[in-house]
Amino acid sequence: MTEMKILLSDDQMGIISTQLSDLITTEIEKIKTQENLQHRYMNKKQTCNYLQVSNNTLDGWIKDGLPLIQIHGSNRFDRIAIDQWLASLAK
Repeated sequence: MTEMKILLSDDQMGIISTQLSDLITTEIEKIKTQENLQHRYMNKKQTCNYLQVSNNTLDGWIKDGLPLIQIHGSNRFDRIAIDQWLASLAK
């Protein structure tokens, strides 16, 4: 089998590296968004991902009134209620 080598300048390698990184980041964000949009009711981890906050921040927001549904010791968060709660805080 014949080997082929492609020589690129440092600038070209930098451009390709940046484009590849941007493409991968964009695709990961699309997957995250699709995962979060599949379910209306989310567990705590999904809610943290949806809101892009840490677990501690979410706990603080719950104390501040973030809507929470508790069923037999299981917590769920309604995506629509969360969006409405956040909108109500906007000034």
